[in-house]
Amino acid sequence: MLRKITLVWSLLIVFGVFGVFTTPVKANPFPEEREIYLDELEDPKYLIRMLTNLDGYLKQQENAKRGGSFNLDLGLGRGYSGAQAAKHMMGMAAANYANGPGRRRRSEQA
Repeated sequence: MLRKITLVWSLLIVFGVFGVFTTPVKANPFPEEREIYLDELEDPKYLIRMLTNLDGYLKQQENAKRGGSFNLDLGLGRGYSGAQAAKHMMGMAAANYANGPGRRRRSEQA
């Protein structure tokens, strides 16, 4: 009697395990709402167009970070040091100032 019960339970366990491993399971790595998105990625022309637009946008953002197309030239490309270029710019600003350095007339001093 004990042998029959053990045999029945053993068969139930074997068939149960076999049934669990043989049931059809849908392998779906993405949710169904993402199917539309995945269909768009299959179009190579759309993907290339999207990457081209992204490249242009990134170049535009990088250019905006650098302050546009105008760069401050302190003469570093011509061999000047930054301090020498700054002194020159300050001298030019002082020379253009009305009360700046320069020859004074004697009539103004008296």
